[in-house]
Amino acid sequence: MRESGAAFFTSLTLHSLAMALVVGINLAVAFRLLGVAPGIALGPLIRFYTLHWYAAVAIFLSGLALLLAYPAKALTNPVFYLKLSALATGLVLARKIQSTVSKESLMVSGRQLQWIAGFSIALWVITITAGRFLAYTHSVLLASRFF
Repeated sequence: MRESGAAFFTSLTLHSLAMALVVGINLAVAFRLLGVAPGIALGPLIRFYTLHWYAAVAIFLSGLALLLAYPAKALTNPVFYLKLSALATGLVLARKIQSTVSKESLMVSGRQLQWIAGFSIALWVITITAGRFLAYTHSVLLASRFF
């Protein structure tokens, strides 16, 4: 993976596009739950969660490929664990939002759901920011430097 420029950059591109889908869908739903663009029906937005979960699988597979290319770079970097934690929590909240909104037909209100939506937005901002900082915050690139 590391020796093939095409494979590495393909994985990186797939990872970026899948993150764009997951984050974009989550932000659209969360902002709608917070009252932004109240004229947009929530029902059609919820249908995008099918695409969201396929993109989440693509994130996992492409992220695994990137991790295999430079394991020491990621596994020795605390920012990597911040990104994973924010991503996992964001996906759990996405599932909670999806199931809550689906159950309550299209009449969603309530402070708890708005709090979850706001927290979800913060988590996706942290995920994207931490992911970008991964390229610049590593202290170890290859484990072989120690041998």
